[in-house]
Amino acid sequence: MNVLGIDGGASSSKWAVLDAAGTVVAQGRTAPIIGHLFNDEMRSQVFAALDTLLLETKPYAPAAVVAGITGLDAGTPEAQQMAAYIGQALGLSQQQVGVFNDMDLVYRAHFAPGEGMVVYAGTGSVAYSIAPNGTVYRAGGHGYLIGDEGAGFWIGKTALRHLMRWHDAGLDTALYPLARHLYAVLGGRDWPRIREYVYGGGRQAVAALAPAVGRAAEEGDETATQVLLQAGRELADLALTLQHRLGTLPVVLCGGALQVSPLIEQGARELIELSVQYASSAEAAARMALQMLKSEG
Repeated sequence: MNVLGIDGGASSSKWAVLDAAGTVVAQGRTAPIIGHLFNDEMRSQVFAALDTLLLETKPYAPAAVVAGITGLDAGTPEAQQMAAYIGQALGLSQQQVGVFNDMDLVYRAHFAPGEGMVVYAGTGSVAYSIAPNGTVYRAGGHGYLIGDEGAGFWIGKTALRHLMRWHDAGLDTALYPLARHLYAVLGGRDWPRIREYVYGGGRQAVAALAPAVGRAAEEGDETATQVLLQAGRELADLALTLQHRLGTLPVVLCGGALQVSPLIEQGARELIELSVQYASSAEAAARMALQMLKSEG
């Protein structure tokens, strides 16, 4: 007997299959799967990515599935639609599929309800805590058009703003390691090429620039260093905002953006005490599926 856990994100999605003993049997990564099913184009993209993931995992014959999807909340029509789609594809009943907000999974991968708060930095960012009674408290997580400070998109966008200011001022950008690393990812240094990369690729493309900022900082680029330190401070500020409501709780900083540079953690520690962990949300989802299966039995 196997179970499947899905961690649907804005830059990519991850999955994990566990056996009845809780051992990881297989895991993988697919295209983004998000809960923004606002129009036909978005729905088409999301369900195409979901089809690929389900095709990869169907041979493991999961007996239960739990999915955590960014931008989607449990119990909504969108969550019910996605749960039904997964169930139909894998031949599972409604009771065998659970679809939740991705941050529920991230939180439960690190804490039991009421024990702490998580600050997550992936493409976007949010501070998140679940009370013992199940009430959710959050700060941030409002999406890249409003916030998501300190996360991958914010890092890429902030670095791009510096690059374009240098470009507009007529400065020799070859003097800046940050410019060199950004140009390498952008595929050119003229505005038409940069515009095509940014506005053709959107949020994912801008977030994909974050590792270039990390590489520039490793070479001693001061602008890149300050961008990454500020990213950490922005993430810490989310935790401080939530602490004003909940009081002092242990804080875990996690998410893929942290892999860009240790400077992000350094900047966060300037403002708040925290620990950094890398628990897999896909595995946490699979363990929830396993528990769900056992409770039914």
